[in-house]
This record gives sequence, C-alpha cells and structure tokens, in this order.
Amino acid sequence: MNVATRRVATVAAFLPFLGCAAPSPSTSVASAATSGAPQKKVIVLVEARGAAPELERFIPHLLSVASDRGLGAIIDGRLSGSHLADVGAPGEAGAEYRKAWPADVYLGVLLAPCQIQRREGRVYDRQVNPGTGTPVRPENIVVSYEADCSVSVSVVTVPGAAAKLIDVTGRNGSSEVSTLDTEAEAQAAEDAAERAVKKLISALR
Repeated sequence: MNVATRRVATVAAFLPFLGCAAPSPSTSVASAATSGAPQKKVIVLVEARGAAPELERFIPHLLSVASDRGLGAIIDGRLSGSHLADVGAPGEAGAEYRKAWPADVYLGVLLAPCQIQRREGRVYDRQVNPGTGTPVRPENIVVSYEADCSVSVSVVTVPGAAAKLIDVTGRNGSSEVSTLDTEAEAQAAEDAAERAVKKLISALR
C-alpha cells in the first residue's frame, strides 16, 4: 500500500468518530434555546422605603419567598442609593445604573406604616375555693393585636415605560400575641411579602 492509499484509509477510519464529536458552542446554545425551558427573569430591587422594623422583616422574606416559589433570586441593589424613578426614566442616570446592574425587571418597594389595633377581652374561669368549697369565677384579661401592613411594589422593565404598581395588604396570622412583644407588625409584613411575590409571579409571566 503506497503513502497516498494509507492517508485515504486513515481519514476514512476517523470519519465515524468525527460524526460523534461534541457539538460546537453555537449548536449548544441553539439546543438550549429550542428546549422550551422557561428562562427566569433577572430582577433587581432598586430601593425600599418604610418603617425600619417592618421593612427589615419584609425584605428578607420577599427575597426568600421569591427564590422558593420559582420567581428567581432577586438581587438586592439598594446599596447603590439610586431611585427607581431615575432607573425607569430615559437618561444618563438610568443608563449608568442599568449598566452596573443589568436586569430584565427593576423593583421599588414602599411600605406604609402598619396599622395595629389592640383588643382586650375578659375570660372567666369557673373554679372552686379549696378552703370553703364556694364557686368562684376568677377573671383573666386577654390582650391581642391585629395588624395590617400595606405595601406598594413598583415594577419597571424598559426605560420610559410606565411603572406597574402591585398593591398588597398583609395581616398577622395569629391575633393572640404576647403583651410584651406584639410581633403583630412583623407577621403582617411577612404576610405582605408572600402576597407580593404571588402577584409578581403573575405580573411577570
């Protein structure tokens, strides 16, 4: 077998292996694009305003619930000190922020002061005086708190587009709370965060 014949045989032997080689990067990207898997949107929280105690319970819960329910990880960009109005408006300020924090969606949160109501009730317990055997009805005072926390979430997508508003009101799950530490506002703030995530999922579909 001469040299030319050996070269042809060698190439023919490698052709099956070339057909099984790994796809090119462009082929991989095309496969991912046609797989039908939904792409999660990149979301940045630009600013949040409200009473500090309730806000400190609302924001972490918002980020956690968003991740747990498949909305995706919301990036906390509040340290930049920017305002959502600037990010949403066409111009240099918005362009610089979008360059530093690239995303599909930008959020702003406004937490109104929580409204809390203190309720006091009396509960009578039937007992018997152990010394005299006489029925007695000792009175116990039960204090409970009911809180409502209203939150507005502004959603901005493209520069110049009007912000979409999502309004929710959270309430504390249990009205019977310790008189020393109500926790009512905190529970209501966390409930508001869950309601906000649920509406965000629907709004961003």
